[in-house]
Amino acid sequence: MLAGRLAMRAYMCLLAIAGLLIACAAEAQPRRIVSLDYCADQYVLGLADRSQIAALSPDADADFSSLASEAAGLAQVRPQAEEVLSQRPDLVVRSWGGDARALALFERLGIEVHQIGFVADFDDVRRETRSAAAAFGRERRSEALLAQMDAMLAGAEPSANITALYVTPGGVTAGQGTFIHALFTASGLSNAAGDRTGWTSLPLEEIVTQTPGILVTGFADSATDRVDRWSASRHPVMRRALGARPSFALDTGVIACTTWLAGAEVARLSDFARANMSAFPAGDRP
Repeated sequence: MLAGRLAMRAYMCLLAIAGLLIACAAEAQPRRIVSLDYCADQYVLGLADRSQIAALSPDADADFSSLASEAAGLAQVRPQAEEVLSQRPDLVVRSWGGDARALALFERLGIEVHQIGFVADFDDVRRETRSAAAAFGRERRSEALLAQMDAMLAGAEPSANITALYVTPGGVTAGQGTFIHALFTASGLSNAAGDRTGWTSLPLEEIVTQTPGILVTGFADSATDRVDRWSASRHPVMRRALGARPSFALDTGVIACTTWLAGAEVARLSDFARANMSAFPAGDRP
């Protein structure tokens, strides 16, 4: 009988300890998250519970925000210390938003700041997604979203020998070390600007003499984009050279801030390349 009572007491103690651990874990999760820029908005909207979000940036519902519809009804604040503090945050999330003065003030007040890092490939997407989810206490959600992304990547079929050129309305293209390059690689395409590194002006002369199989445009559907009238992309020679090629417009929201949603863009681009195979010059198809 005594042994039974002791066992019961031990069991009740374990239950009490478990309850305290759960309560502490719940308390450790942020309850008032404030996001300082639209890229941070995507991670907050996609990973945190709506009840955890105190405020987002003014661009959370802009046309270049992938999750603009989810931002409806949520407060917005400019990334200025006074406005952010008015929301009584216990976690501030940023990619580039907020100046040094504001960040220093948050640190002095003991407010945690989670930094979204630079994303240049899909490994970076996995790292930043998991890191943000851990900060929000929503690790399972990140794994589910990344599993969806990886399934999209695995389903993308290679399109051997097909070249693709990325171009923005401002006449900029993307070489190695950019997420566009990683997106092309995942889609099974060869980057026509792959001999370059980073973001560079569009090489008009080379495109005229060696036109790529696919023209991939970025930010073409953004109402906020402003095109320089002297841009290479507006040059009549460029327009004639590229007019006969299949063109694919990347989703502005996906490339404005790279997240797990880029997996679906890889699948779309891969499907487009296969569907338009007959339109490619002989040198640009298997």
